[in-house]
Amino acid sequence: MSIHLVGPRLVALCALVLQAACTITTGAQRGDDYSYDNSVSAACRQNPANCTALSGREVAFEPIRQAGMAVASVAAVLAALDDATKASIEQALENCADLARSEVLLRYPTAFKGPAPDADECNQWTVDAQRRRVTWAMRLGTEMHEVARQCAEEELNKLRPGGFSLEQRYRYDSRTGRKKLVSTEEERTLVESGNQGELKGTLKPDVVIHSGDPLDVQAIYDFKFPCVNPDEAPDWDWYPEGHPYQGRNQGNMYQQLLGPEPARIIPRWGVIR
Repeated sequence: MSIHLVGPRLVALCALVLQAACTITTGAQRGDDYSYDNSVSAACRQNPANCTALSGREVAFEPIRQAGMAVASVAAVLAALDDATKASIEQALENCADLARSEVLLRYPTAFKGPAPDADECNQWTVDAQRRRVTWAMRLGTEMHEVARQCAEEELNKLRPGGFSLEQRYRYDSRTGRKKLVSTEEERTLVESGNQGELKGTLKPDVVIHSGDPLDVQAIYDFKFPCVNPDEAPDWDWYPEGHPYQGRNQGNMYQQLLGPEPARIIPRWGVIR
């Protein structure tokens, strides 16, 4: 998502309005280690309706009261997820999953005996774009997720601007019973420093629909890309022995810690709960 430069008066307007109406946390929450980015530019990215004149030139701006009403209107729309909007979101995500599988398989027209790999071919080794030695199942799954993510971002920006997150990581505090956001920057720092073990027990759904506050989760979706065309819809991934959630699966934990019943988005199958 790109953002153009705005005139100083519009920046001041966005700052005044968004500080009052678009901050997602209370004072106590802002003190959390994993606070959400509520800068003016981030708020405009998350809620494009709040900054409609991103034209890069001086513009005449509406009174603060009218801008505040517009922000309140956007907030009211995001506060509830109606059935029609949810159905549109799920149809878009289904289409993204189908697109991702077709597009990625078409990249390798001669790699497999048929248009899609069989079980033996899925387990064969290959080298991915990062020069890592992985199985075809891992390589295809990663590439399909990347295509689906790009597609989901484009579609949800039309259907739910400001009301969704992609691959947002959550940390659950068992002492307080509250969830916190893990920023992309913190996640990257932990991985690059070799301390990715601190991410154990966190959750990272592919798509979260929310009210404008990623902590106020309204719907959860995960893309699943089985390598072989399945006869049955694949289940949620189960956590291995030694994991904090061993004996349970992703779906169990998404619902227990984040709230709504999650759904899988599977090519040719659609939404499975």
